[in-house]
Amino acid sequence: MSSAMLVENKLHHEYWRKAVKPTIAVTGATEQAGYEFVNCIDENGGTAFKVSGGQAVITITFDSQKLLNGFAIFGHNLKNNQGIQVKFSTALTGDFIDFKASNAAEIGVYNSEPVYNPSDNSYKAFGCAFKQTFFLVRRLQITTVGWDSESYISILSAGLWVNQGIDISAPFVPPMFAPQETVMKRNNKGNPLLSDVRAMPQKLKINMTQFSEDDLLLQIDNYKQVGSGLLDYTKSTINGETKNFPLVELVGHYVSRYPFFLMYMQGTDGETDAEIRADRSKIYYCTVDKSLKQPSYSSPTLLNWSINAIGYIS
Repeated sequence: MSSAMLVENKLHHEYWRKAVKPTIAVTGATEQAGYEFVNCIDENGGTAFKVSGGQAVITITFDSQKLLNGFAIFGHNLKNNQGIQVKFSTALTGDFIDFKASNAAEIGVYNSEPVYNPSDNSYKAFGCAFKQTFFLVRRLQITTVGWDSESYISILSAGLWVNQGIDISAPFVPPMFAPQETVMKRNNKGNPLLSDVRAMPQKLKINMTQFSEDDLLLQIDNYKQVGSGLLDYTKSTINGETKNFPLVELVGHYVSRYPFFLMYMQGTDGETDAEIRADRSKIYYCTVDKSLKQPSYSSPTLLNWSINAIGYIS
């Protein structure tokens, strides 16, 4: 299965982990006290972003251009007629551009773009991921669409989906629905009380297809897709070092330390736009389960790499 992982949340790392933070301006509907926008980019599922009701426009201005090819949202109560409109600008001035596909092969995949909504009312994770479209962003504009005063988002991640080299092999549990657990409670006399029903995370074993050592140490294929003119913008900074990191270093660093999104299937050749969109809507929000394993040799020339993770659907 051709999969993708969003491991580096540019919004979180630019705001919460850099000395020079991006500026964030909110106009229109106001942020509710204690539910400011920065809460949804802090990687904390216990905080959230809410507005007073109506349309709020959030403008994020970075210190330099950032390369994005999608985003993902987890921990929300948005219905399928609510969502966010996403636009961007390549400069500090000028008009905003729709955050939508420019490559002909992907134009029809997200038919409501640049407004992105969940596919149903089950509160599952959702977002967008482009394989052949990349956005050079200096300013990012996010507008709430159809929200009321109770609407919220807990986790918003945006960055560069790693969409090649992440090929998951069976067995694997796809995110079809959020399993629920019924918790029976009794009083001191043993009489049953009202039971609680809660969503249960899924234990995952993300088995990558086999790699050669050279494959793991090469730069990610995304870098080749964006073209040599944008290579400077694909760089990440880890422990003060800025460069195009190889797959094993980039994924190993971020997955072992931060939550990440996993799209288990990006669509296959021959599928319709609607089928590809349905594939790309199956997303897990994950944390590594205890620790991340190193790749290990399964033969004299090939390595296996599996990630034990806890996956959340809603």
